[in-house]
Amino acid sequence: MKTKFFSRQIVTPDGTISGHVVVRGATIVAVEPGPNAAATALDFGDDLLIAGLVDIHTDNLEKHYQPRPGALWDAVGASLAHDGQCITAGITTVFDSLALHGQKDGLDRKDALRPMIAAMDQAGREGLLRGEHLLHLRCEVTNPELLALLELHVDNPRLRLLSMMDHTPGQRQTVNLDRLKERMRKGGASADDLETMLAGQTAWRDHDAAPRNRAGVVALAARHGIPLMSHDDESVEHVEESNDDGCVAAEFPVSLVAARRARELGLMNVMGGPNFVRGGSHSGNLSARDCAAEGLLDILSSDYVPLSMLRAAFQLTEAPFGWSLVDALATVTVNPARIAGLTDRGLIAPGQRADIVQVHLARDGWPVPRAVWVKGARVA
Repeated sequence: MKTKFFSRQIVTPDGTISGHVVVRGATIVAVEPGPNAAATALDFGDDLLIAGLVDIHTDNLEKHYQPRPGALWDAVGASLAHDGQCITAGITTVFDSLALHGQKDGLDRKDALRPMIAAMDQAGREGLLRGEHLLHLRCEVTNPELLALLELHVDNPRLRLLSMMDHTPGQRQTVNLDRLKERMRKGGASADDLETMLAGQTAWRDHDAAPRNRAGVVALAARHGIPLMSHDDESVEHVEESNDDGCVAAEFPVSLVAARRARELGLMNVMGGPNFVRGGSHSGNLSARDCAAEGLLDILSSDYVPLSMLRAAFQLTEAPFGWSLVDALATVTVNPARIAGLTDRGLIAPGQRADIVQVHLARDGWPVPRAVWVKGARVA
């Protein structure tokens, strides 16, 4: 079955055109410039047609699994809620980014990992999901159980990304402990709370195991052909170590120095959409806008707000950045797809998967996803 989509604003790799996107089954077979001469075409007028977004880092599943501290939700229900929020934000490929370490608001991530993965696997098998959900496992190198946990899930066919990190207070993301403590105080923490929290985040870590764990993750990624990213690189040395380990991207570099060195070495820089939309990092680290202003931004992820990806991409086209719409949307479509080894999506072009989003631009600048197709089937 063949379907034609008409819009006066189709964002293709070569620019924005007026014309038709021709879809047969799950694939785009043609992009034809010209007026709407097909009475049977779906006509979207001046709304934009763009490729479906690809999100390589989101914590959103965890938020639905534990919507309040200590309150766990049904894991399949959490998967459905997470999927719905992503798809209505125009995200058609989602890398659920799950951490193999530590505590978060009382949630032991080691205990939560298996039910979240199992629920998403079940929802996918039963055809309950509207987007495609892949798996990104975040490897805390100081976790003494890291390699054993990773081995439990390495054969999951959805595992398509790995990243390495060290969230020890005083390292990388929290290199400025005074800033971390000030942020916690603003959240209502007392001096005793701060010391308890810092001690708790440090107590379970095994820094002697970190080099062995890092080498183990690097070897596993190479053996299974899984792209590997670094996380929270703060210095030139961090980036150079990541490059030596075969990382393809610097995920959330915390300084311009690190982002510059990553670019020099050919690593892509991944920043958070909420950071860009808000105008700064919530933890006081590198602003995604500063990264973009220096020409160092390659990929935007949703991090903790799915709708932030599309908003940030369109903000890149505005002053003071002035990026072309093609380049701006590449940060949320083709660039993240390619870094993860996905060559079949991310562009409105013949041969690509028919993951398509209709976007209406509101008067205040917000891009609003009005309809979403995955593999040619409308899902929202």
